[in-house]
Amino acid sequence: MKIGLKAWAGAMAGAALLGTVSVVPAHAAEGQFESYINSWRAGNESRRWWDNNNTWDYTGIYFQGCEADGGDGFNFASLQLWKDVSGAPDRSKGTRTNYCGWVDYGDPDDAGNYYFALTDVSSGTFISVDYVKVAW
Repeated sequence: MKIGLKAWAGAMAGAALLGTVSVVPAHAAEGQFESYINSWRAGNESRRWWDNNNTWDYTGIYFQGCEADGGDGFNFASLQLWKDVSGAPDRSKGTRTNYCGWVDYGDPDDAGNYYFALTDVSSGTFISVDYVKVAW
């Protein structure tokens, strides 16, 4: 089978493009934001976001480029999702272990302001994360 020069060049360009795209999970249709974490310790909280709960999408948190100050490097971070409740204790929506990737909390099934908090660091006291994506 003979492949033309244009077809070969197009295939190579497509392969190069696929090789440079980072794999970030497509997730949640209602909203998202991107950020980073610099020297967080247990107890630090993310910014708040509003979830209308008008979709059945899951809430998820993605980490990429994770570091910890401990001698063993980054192994995992425990993250607790909270619903901010005015005038009452905030409501926990669960804790997940993030191994520098994607974690889902399911559908919170409840409109409101949400945030996540770092509850545990696997190694050391602080974590830093180059890229954080929160989607709901």
